[in-house]
Amino acid sequence: MPMKMRDPAFKTAFLSAVLAGLFPVLLWPQMGAMPTNPAMPSIRAIEKHRWHIFGKVVDFKGEPVRQADVHIDLGYGVKLIRDVQTDLQGRFSVEYELEFTTFKTVVAKLSVDREGYHAAHEIVDFGNGDKTWEITITMREDTGDTEELAEESLVNELGQKLRTDLETDETVGSGRKDLARGMQELFDRQEPVKAVDALNQAMTKSPDCVDCRMLLGLARLKAGGLNGAAREFTDAMKGADAKNNNLQRARLNLIFGVLEDWKGEYAKAAGFLMQAKVQAPNDPLILRELGRTLILQKNFEAAEDYLGQAIRAGDSHEAKILRTQALLEEGDTRAASAQLTEYMGNRPATDFPLPVRNLHTQILARLKLESSSKVSSVLNQPLLTLVASIPELHTVEPAASQDQLAAILAKTGQDVQDFFQNFSNTMSAEQVRETRLGKKGETKDLMEEDFQYLLLAKPERWGVGLEEYRTDKHGDRTGSKGLDGGFMLTSGFASASLVFHPAYQSGAAFRLIGQQTIAGHHCYVVAFAQSPEKAQMVERFNTDQESILVLFQGIAWIDSNSYKIVHLRSDLLSPQPKIRLERQTTEITYQPVQFKELASDLWLPSEVAVTVEWRGRTFRNSHTYSRFKLFNTEVKEKRETEPAPAPPLSD
Repeated sequence: MPMKMRDPAFKTAFLSAVLAGLFPVLLWPQMGAMPTNPAMPSIRAIEKHRWHIFGKVVDFKGEPVRQADVHIDLGYGVKLIRDVQTDLQGRFSVEYELEFTTFKTVVAKLSVDREGYHAAHEIVDFGNGDKTWEITITMREDTGDTEELAEESLVNELGQKLRTDLETDETVGSGRKDLARGMQELFDRQEPVKAVDALNQAMTKSPDCVDCRMLLGLARLKAGGLNGAAREFTDAMKGADAKNNNLQRARLNLIFGVLEDWKGEYAKAAGFLMQAKVQAPNDPLILRELGRTLILQKNFEAAEDYLGQAIRAGDSHEAKILRTQALLEEGDTRAASAQLTEYMGNRPATDFPLPVRNLHTQILARLKLESSSKVSSVLNQPLLTLVASIPELHTVEPAASQDQLAAILAKTGQDVQDFFQNFSNTMSAEQVRETRLGKKGETKDLMEEDFQYLLLAKPERWGVGLEEYRTDKHGDRTGSKGLDGGFMLTSGFASASLVFHPAYQSGAAFRLIGQQTIAGHHCYVVAFAQSPEKAQMVERFNTDQESILVLFQGIAWIDSNSYKIVHLRSDLLSPQPKIRLERQTTEITYQPVQFKELASDLWLPSEVAVTVEWRGRTFRNSHTYSRFKLFNTEVKEKRETEPAPAPPLSD
């Protein structure tokens, strides 16, 4: 790094010190002015200063991104590089001890990676002070499916349109050379950071070029700077409004709509995209993205209509994939198959990217499910048959009609939706008893394990889902030791009620069996069975050789006053002989848990029993939950370099 020396005597002394190996080289922190003392020209006193680089990684909804890999670089040398991982609160923290008080500023380059998310980047200049501040880095979830426009697709598709228009744009003026260099870096060399630098210079020389600023925003977006990109797009819209240019307005509304989709704000996204459609009615890209947003809103019929318009307007590539998805979600599997066949032509599925192959596999699986003979389920079995297979129904009072069913489903769905939307992170003691049974039901092998069980809120497209962690008594994340011994550890029970969530009720059929009192609760007894044509929550059962879709049926006991699920049982809709899966029964008992910090109780699983018959073997697991506490993921004042362990539970 070149350095300016004002005092010749000090320059001589400095060079002597470097040659003597007394001064280590510090490359990224910037050198400040170096005052000299004529009476002591040889060596400064060596001082050290601690720089605390800390922050948090969040998603678009502000929720912590856990176990993300954070790479921190303060310069060109490996000694100034740190790699850490975010904790359960999404936080990271490292300290550098840098020599010489003359280095007054630090510039930190951060990059963050996490499976399931797009990489994020941030450059923070801490200026001339001696303190740092908390860095917030936002990551965007990478769903890996066709329901979300990829960042690269947005930049390339819209950027190439801008590139063509800018060839004849008179507002470019003296910035044309920098603009050309920026476009080359962005599109030809795939160097978005260098593109940002060149396009910045172009904007300095051509501040009135709206398309230039829009392109700069796309370059910032591809470089990982979400906030900077949003500022450029906002400024570009001001310029488009000033010029009353509808095409520019439409493209910017398209961008804003896509950004809102990424945030999960689908209603806002639809508003921007409808404006864009008014401004550019036949733009295939806008029509396609409007259709995509309607899929995200689960308005599949309208989505299919706009995607058809996009195909007729010239977008015959991705719009066909999205229309296939919409048709499949509508339950028209054969029309979806025809649309995908038109898209694929005579090429085999192996020639296409993973999302297309997955959609092809999903359609084949749905067609197979639909072509299979209708199974006898809890929806059509006589009550006596149900009682014979589910003895706890023996005291049920049969329903005279199904008139109450719609109201029960609406109120139960609202309660389930409220549970997930308002869920507070919890932890409890979990006792697991894993058994492997013999042919006569006797216990052949047994293992008992104790865990701390954490349930953490996780944002999903339909609201909030749950993410579970098991830790040992020290708070360190762990798994079951029984897996190595041939046992089967089961989990995911807190999300079992999702079949009654309003977003998923259309994927199942329901039957009001009657009313019954259990555990002191007067309950409605409601049966459900997933529909092969419309089920959105489809479980995949994986073995070492096969992977198949599995549907479920079951019965829920719903409190007639609160509409909370008191007990829930689920079974396979039908056995799966191909993988020798004969049975999978889960029985969950819910109990209200009181927390002094919350105004109302949380109904959580207290006891769970799971029985699986697979490959001629029978597994039976029981889970018992107790000593519930709220788990606070907010860290106050303390910064951890390692994931914060869960505090041990006490009686």
